[in-house]
Amino acid sequence: MLATRDDWAEAPDFHVWVDLEADPPCVAVSGEIDLTTCAAFRDALDEAAETGSRTIAVDFKRTTFMGSTAIRELVRARAKVERIEARSTSQIVRRALVASGLGGEIDFSD
Repeated sequence: MLATRDDWAEAPDFHVWVDLEADPPCVAVSGEIDLTTCAAFRDALDEAAETGSRTIAVDFKRTTFMGSTAIRELVRARAKVERIEARSTSQIVRRALVASGLGGEIDFSD
């Protein structure tokens, strides 16, 4: 079934959650990471980084958009840990990460 113009009238709801029990700690995002949602994304990344783990994972499976503010928050988080693992990246997310120059700083695992 093809999407209609009405299907795209509203952005999907934004949700972010953190699994501190996962190894490594994992932040998952649903919806758009933009100016209005980046504070929640930043808080989740900080929470995962504060576990003391050298690596944090970010699951982008349900992420539909990633603006420059999301890139900024990933750069901040990368300074706190040795490694960020990007999981289930869509083409939109992967393109944004590579275009920003973070492609070499983040490990992709699909």
